[in-house]
Amino acid sequence: MKVHRIFGSVLFVTLPLCLGQSLPLPSCPQPDEANGELAAERIVSDLRSHSFPELTQVDVRIRTFHSQADYFRTRFSFARFFSPLRMRYLVEVNPALFSQQAPTDGVCSVLAHELAHVVTLSHGNRIRRLGLVRLLSKSYTAQFERETDLEAIHRGYGEGLKSYRTWVYAHIPPDKVQEKLRNYFSPDEIAAIQRKLQEQPDMLAYWRKHVPSNLHEIQSTNR
Repeated sequence: MKVHRIFGSVLFVTLPLCLGQSLPLPSCPQPDEANGELAAERIVSDLRSHSFPELTQVDVRIRTFHSQADYFRTRFSFARFFSPLRMRYLVEVNPALFSQQAPTDGVCSVLAHELAHVVTLSHGNRIRRLGLVRLLSKSYTAQFERETDLEAIHRGYGEGLKSYRTWVYAHIPPDKVQEKLRNYFSPDEIAAIQRKLQEQPDMLAYWRKHVPSNLHEIQSTNR
């Protein structure tokens, strides 16, 4: 998740088990450029029903955006933040994702990651959300994104996250790969998390408070 300011009024946050093992997940259709936004809306609707029941009453919309380095992001508008209107959250999808044939399970799983951001953003009062200014710090961004990955893994989307990360490293500018590796769990790190959670289920609670920043921290942590 990355932070962007548009005309100084909108904050963008860009950003997705049963103890580390995949549960039966909703079907994820392969969208194309023509129906990508509609398919993404369908996937998000299914994800909310299947894995994010706490978002049933939350206003979540799908939009598109264009970028060479990012394919998903989540945002809320300060216009709504500073008004009595109900908060609205936008999950934004880059249409290039569809023409470049991103893996279907990966699309589904990163949308789950984005919905995990919505869960975080929608909890607490509006003043609490001002704490997102900390995302301007690279170290906090990495902690925030990896914590969100943990939530997606916990809800059954680890395999899809591995698939997506393998794909995305080959579909972004080479100079952006290291940033992705810093901010999000790599396929090897996700696999290590899944193995560790199978062996020590209580590690999830520990990692939520002490988010691992690399493979060594995942492998060496014991409870």
